[in-house]
Amino acid sequence: MHKYALNSLFTALFLTWGSTFFTPTLHAESSARPDITGQWITEDGKGVFNIHTCGDKVCGNLVGLNLTPEEETSGRRKAECELQMLKGFHPMEDRRDHWKGHIFDPQSKNTYDAILWVAEDGTLKLHGFLGLELFGRTDTWQPFHGHIGNNCRITP
Repeated sequence: MHKYALNSLFTALFLTWGSTFFTPTLHAESSARPDITGQWITEDGKGVFNIHTCGDKVCGNLVGLNLTPEEETSGRRKAECELQMLKGFHPMEDRRDHWKGHIFDPQSKNTYDAILWVAEDGTLKLHGFLGLELFGRTDTWQPFHGHIGNNCRITP
């Protein structure tokens, strides 16, 4: 009897834990997908991306940088300006308002799987991961309404 009770307890714990991490997000069906195109500033405020269509997919280029004085004089990060870092995003079949593609990190030279979507509050969510979505990180980007000046520099 104890063996069955223990198995039931483990089953209940697994189902509870599993539902915490693997429950799909339910979305209302709509005929139009939220628009992810436009200019978005990263969570840390250091970069602005222009997300646009490229063929039948969605891509994104880094178009603005908030450089530190050291980065400004070294020119090190300026090479990233106009670099296409978001590539091949296409609508996901199982999550109607999400796009899946890849993001390139120029500092590590790695490319990661990523998912983009517009949250209810109008922010853009970017979830980057390697292999499994569970082991990733989600950043929140805001619509950018500022100005991009000379040399890819973000100005208020």
